[in-house]
Amino acid sequence: YSHGQLSASLTTGSKFSQFNLGLLYKVNDEVTIASQTAHSSEKTCDVGGVGAAYKAPFGLIKAKYTGSGHVSASLVKDVASKVTLTASGTVDVADFSTFKYGFGLTM
Repeated sequence: YSHGQLSASLTTGSKFSQFNLGLLYKVNDEVTIASQTAHSSEKTCDVGGVGAAYKAPFGLIKAKYTGSGHVSASLVKDVASKVTLTASGTVDVADFSTFKYGFGLTM
């Protein structure tokens, strides 16, 4: 389903005993938010993830939180014509020693 700035999807799993809801909302030209949840009789609402994207003047910033307790973020920036730099990191919010980062360059 899509109407205006909102898009939604609903799928089933486990022989129709689980429903998966995906939502995407474009707040404005710079900000988009999204979520993915699963719903069943065993677990009313299981958060698969919640995220956002922000088109900043200096690049695209993305962040998400997973229901398992991980936070991830990235910055995607065009550094030259046809050259894109991506910097990203992720961490388990219960254990900051699990912090991992990475860089990517696409030409």
